[in-house]
Amino acid sequence: MRLKLDHAQRLNLHVLLGAQRADVGSIRAIWSVQDRIALDADEEEAAALELNRDIKAGQERVTWNPALSLPPREYEFTEAEVARIRAAVRTWDSYGANVDRR
Repeated sequence: MRLKLDHAQRLNLHVLLGAQRADVGSIRAIWSVQDRIALDADEEEAAALELNRDIKAGQERVTWNPALSLPPREYEFTEAEVARIRAAVRTWDSYGANVDRR
């Protein structure tokens, strides 16, 4: 399956996948997807998105300026990767009606 993801979708999917609990084989498969969708060094430049990383309670938090954007990039995912992404999105139980509406 081909998906076109903008930077916000990539960052949010990266975090969502990273929050999954799984066995070692599944974790490695998740890391593979995360490595592909991660922003590269040029995209992470402060001027491109004003991206900031900070640690709160031992967890990395990434923020960026929502007024800035990068062009979407296309990704090809295998059926197994699509199933893993779907499961992560469908089973995530920490969505917030107000926070996640943006």
